[in-house]
Amino acid sequence: MNAESTIAPTDLRDYLRAAGWSLREDALRDRLYVMENGRYARRQMAFPMDTTAPDYRESVLRVCVKLAELTGVPLDALVARIQDLKDDVLRLRISFDGNDSSLPLSFAGTLVQNTEKLLKAAACTALRPRTHHPRLSLNEASQLIERTRFQQTERGSFVLKVACPIYALEVQGGLALDDSNPPFVRQATLALQQSLAKLTSAIEADTLDSLVDELKASEAPIISSNLCEAVAGMYDESVENSIDVSFDWSVLHEIPASVRSSVRIRIQRDYFSRIEQVRRELRAVELATDDTFIGTVERLDGEIDDDGRRSGDVILALLLPDEGETVRARISLNADDYEKAITAHRTNGAYICVVGRLRPGRQPRQLTNVTRFELLGTTQTS
Repeated sequence: MNAESTIAPTDLRDYLRAAGWSLREDALRDRLYVMENGRYARRQMAFPMDTTAPDYRESVLRVCVKLAELTGVPLDALVARIQDLKDDVLRLRISFDGNDSSLPLSFAGTLVQNTEKLLKAAACTALRPRTHHPRLSLNEASQLIERTRFQQTERGSFVLKVACPIYALEVQGGLALDDSNPPFVRQATLALQQSLAKLTSAIEADTLDSLVDELKASEAPIISSNLCEAVAGMYDESVENSIDVSFDWSVLHEIPASVRSSVRIRIQRDYFSRIEQVRRELRAVELATDDTFIGTVERLDGEIDDDGRRSGDVILALLLPDEGETVRARISLNADDYEKAITAHRTNGAYICVVGRLRPGRQPRQLTNVTRFELLGTTQTS
């Protein structure tokens, strides 16, 4: 083992305390941590308080080896748990039939992107539970991603492993979890574990319809369309993969009794299409509202009328200020407004202002009930 020298003495102490070992305070004056446990009579774990001690590395190795023997946990796994003492660790194991020695590079990149989206969706749900989050760029979600670490992969097909420090953010969440006051990051990882477990259980029990109805009626839904989108994006049709999701919880904060920490959540290849169905159902809950949009004209699809003027469909790129993104939308314009669209399309730097109702759905989304379509200030003309 080469990692024992990277284990801090206070981390090893805290791990032992979480495992039921108590500290002998009389040894502190000798700069030693001496730990005892009533379950192991006449057994002590002793190691220096200072990493500069000549025998620090050997002492930590001896403690880890003995602890692995007592608990039945493989030595490498035990060391990893001590090193991840302050983290909730998420593992995504990708499995599939056939040649499992490689993954398409594009799919590997997609997995990382959707893992980030998965954590952001969980953070947003922990903070503001809803069936669809208009944007995943809340400060707390972004800060969680900034503090999350991509860890070394493990044996067993392809394992994507990320560590989330449970005390990284001081935020009050909005979910009512079993534990009345967990740290925010723990709320997010618990929300992720519980939502995935609930989703897969509903698929297996054929109760997705009732689950969707429950989520739509809930004031604090634990599953969002964003989470479903992230999970659905982790499937590749050419690979036909499944995913096993597991969590290693930081021992610094207890998990609720209802959470079975050792259970893996298996998302089989045939589950992904059903999760996509749930995404569409939850996304449709978003209400269409009248608003003012700023955007550009991307394409003109109108036709010439009997009077020789053009009217009809136009494709716009609209900025959604609340969502922090741009979406494509289709609008049907009369001849007068269509002339404005032609001018905007032909002019560099031209923007339009439109007031209407943007409908939910796939892009290009429908923009209806239009009451205003105006050409804003322009710059250089092409």
